[in-house]
Amino acid sequence: MPNKVYRKILHMGIQNEMEYRTNYWIQLVSFFVPMMTQFFLWLAIFRSSGQGTIVGYTFQEMLIYIIMAAVTGKLVAAGFEYEIAGDIKEGGLGKFLVQPLNYFAYRILKFLGAKAVQSVLVIIFAAVVLIWLRIGLHVPVGWDSALRYLIALPGALLLNFVIYYALSGIAFWLTESTGLFYTLSLIIYIASGSVFPLTIFGVTIAKILGMLPFSYIVFFPVNMITGKLTTTEAITGIGMQWLWIAVILVVARWVWSSGVRRYVAVGG
Repeated sequence: MPNKVYRKILHMGIQNEMEYRTNYWIQLVSFFVPMMTQFFLWLAIFRSSGQGTIVGYTFQEMLIYIIMAAVTGKLVAAGFEYEIAGDIKEGGLGKFLVQPLNYFAYRILKFLGAKAVQSVLVIIFAAVVLIWLRIGLHVPVGWDSALRYLIALPGALLLNFVIYYALSGIAFWLTESTGLFYTLSLIIYIASGSVFPLTIFGVTIAKILGMLPFSYIVFFPVNMITGKLTTTEAITGIGMQWLWIAVILVVARWVWSSGVRRYVAVGG
């Protein structure tokens, strides 16, 4: 029975993602806008500087980075923290506490179900673009690098999930947490390398950001495909992804166990 219930939750995540199809396609296409903005920005920077390498990237490497950063950001994006905050605030969490259903499992399966729909189309788009870059513009995209990226992607997806799941526990202490979630999401968006490569902040700050879990969400997997990492660095980075997942899971468990003890189901 539990396995059947959890399979149904996974299927429900897929159905919810496809329920409003116009909105789904609009959201899917929306990540093209920042990608094109980044392209023209860096094109102007490289042309005006006259340098072959800026912040450690050639123009070809930067082109791969901005495309794959947008793709990766779309693939791992959360958003469920607002739903969790609503469950806590409006009393909806109470029904999960009185039923033999694990709320963490419910959330992650629903999240993965939604991502299953997005991932197929986004990965196809990424593959087409990379093939076009390799054949049409002669950008050196290695298939071994693409394979490394795919190996690092599940870790990035799960890491981003546990980070936001832990942060969503803040709603136990704050009645209205939307503003805080938005601020933290913006910080994570920048610190993960979704906007620019972390090397743009300078060596010292880049090293500091590299020690945080956020860099393993976008910056690390994207650099797998740009070819900036050696095999040793790639293996170490994947190990760090899963180490951070384990650490943040412990933190999330503590936050949620503390929050549930003070939770009062009002409404729902």
